[in-house]
Amino acid sequence: MTTASLMSLGTTALYAANAQLLTTSNNIANANTPGYSRQSVELATAGSAYNGAGYFGRGVTVSTVTRAANMFLSQQAVATGSAAAADGVRRDMLSQLEKVFAGGEAGLGHAATQIFNAFADVAANPSDLAARQAVLGRLEDFASLARSSSDQIEALQANVVHDVQGGLSEVNTLAAEMAKLNLSIAAATNRGHSPNELLDQRDELVRRIGAQMQVQTVLSPDQTVAVYVGSGQTLVLGGAAFKLVPQSDPHDASRIGVAIDIAGQLTQLPTDAIGEGQVAGLLRFQENDLAEARSRLGQLVSGLGLALNNQQALGLDLQGQPGSPLFTMQGPQALPAGDNARDGSGAYLASVSITIADPSALAASEYRLEPDSANASQYTLTRLADGKVFPPVNDGDTVDGFTITIGPNAPAAGESFLLKPVSNAAAGITVALKNPRGLAAANPMTGVVSAANTGTATIAALTVESPASNGYQAWSLRFTDDAGSYELMDADSNLVGSGTFSAGTPIRHDGLALSLHGLPRSGDQISLAPTSHPAASNGNALRFDDLANRGLIDGTTVGDAYANVLADVGVRVQGAVASADNTATVAARARAELSADVGVNLDEEAARLIQFQQSYQAAAKVLQTAQTLFEALLASVSR
Repeated sequence: MTTASLMSLGTTALYAANAQLLTTSNNIANANTPGYSRQSVELATAGSAYNGAGYFGRGVTVSTVTRAANMFLSQQAVATGSAAAADGVRRDMLSQLEKVFAGGEAGLGHAATQIFNAFADVAANPSDLAARQAVLGRLEDFASLARSSSDQIEALQANVVHDVQGGLSEVNTLAAEMAKLNLSIAAATNRGHSPNELLDQRDELVRRIGAQMQVQTVLSPDQTVAVYVGSGQTLVLGGAAFKLVPQSDPHDASRIGVAIDIAGQLTQLPTDAIGEGQVAGLLRFQENDLAEARSRLGQLVSGLGLALNNQQALGLDLQGQPGSPLFTMQGPQALPAGDNARDGSGAYLASVSITIADPSALAASEYRLEPDSANASQYTLTRLADGKVFPPVNDGDTVDGFTITIGPNAPAAGESFLLKPVSNAAAGITVALKNPRGLAAANPMTGVVSAANTGTATIAALTVESPASNGYQAWSLRFTDDAGSYELMDADSNLVGSGTFSAGTPIRHDGLALSLHGLPRSGDQISLAPTSHPAASNGNALRFDDLANRGLIDGTTVGDAYANVLADVGVRVQGAVASADNTATVAARARAELSADVGVNLDEEAARLIQFQQSYQAAAKVLQTAQTLFEALLASVSR
């Protein structure tokens, strides 16, 4: 082996050690750079040469610089990060929603109780205008708080729309960057070496996209990545990127959905198909939590508001007139889908309407109505809150307290309507009655027990359950035997009804219910007549006060219904917090495992730095030795 060979060996060793020192230094410099993967130099022997005395090595070559990578751990980190992002944003939104339903004196339940208490004061003194004005004040407090709660819910809805749009915009920007990066990666890979920094950037882009939407990736031989979202829709393929498009709900333009635009063809992505990520978390909050809160608020406002209006209509004000409505509320809605058939002017051909039949039976939900493909002239009704599908319904059927009316042009196959019996009730509720004299505290009918009666029967209550079919008229109730048989006579002594009294069961006729204490005897009479002095009557005010104990909201009292809303929201928040904490912990563990496998460990790099420094010094010593030998050789020749 010649001196030149020795210098060549030293040079290759010095170059290899220098490459290792540079790479290790680069690792140390990027130890805290997001997405950076540890790099290492791959060395290979330069081969050997035969000179008659054997094969002598020709040194070392630097094959390439590789990056540490673990596809499984990378995909796991992206997937767990998506789940953590979805749960985190839902937790944050639910925390804001919880503030809408305040407890104690700031809540709707307390405001409703104050209404009942104010009616109790009117019942104690029905002619007191101050007490009547206090009722109007309590009604205004309730309406104002209901509108405020509705406004806060719609503000949250607007935030969801804004954040989803922002998330989709970010995904589209990242997808475009990914497509450009794929082209650069492919070009660099074709040169025969791995573009490590570009691959790190690629993985970081995948992670950032995954924070918004759950993604699936497929690695190509040229190290480019195809990215898929939803149920397999292509977001990035090679150098092409496709856009995600925010789309309004087909029935309600205030709500948002997601579609993907591939060559001008929009494909709707259901929330379940989007999977995880911040966008999915926002959409789940919109479709489940926010829709439920809106419906629960509307159910409570509708149940109480309509019950008060109905009770007001059954009484008389100070002028002796039937009571006018206390509240004005937005009525129920039936919204056609955007793709329903239209006429030449753009109006929808088919129409559906709904009306409230029984406020106390209203459910906290919206409904989807579609023609039943198996039964002509019948319709499939789905309750969206729990997915319940009712038996096929017909025009005029009543379900969950509301009646469905099909217009002259019935919906065709493939068309649908979103039915909203209660969702909008709180949005526009206002107090319609402004004059305290208009408060209908008086009963329209008054009962008087004859002084000549021999039995112990007294009037316990005279309740108007529904308006009289022919107006309020004078009647006379006469018992014909001691067993409770009775006859009901009109003012002209014509028989209009008869029956047998049973203790505990009211005597009913034409919307009136007469409850008695004690037992009547044969010949006893009770006179019923229209109220002549409304200012002295408190019968309807007592009925108002009694509403506090009636099941106005799906079989429960207003106070209990609001308590149930608070409990439901509280449980959702607690569940969301627990879920967010769990998925955040899992995501952090996945990132830690990935970092431990492909990240930079400064202690290890420091040890390698010393190792490669020693290699560099040894290589330099080889060159120094070769130089010394060469100089000795020159000196011997020159003698």
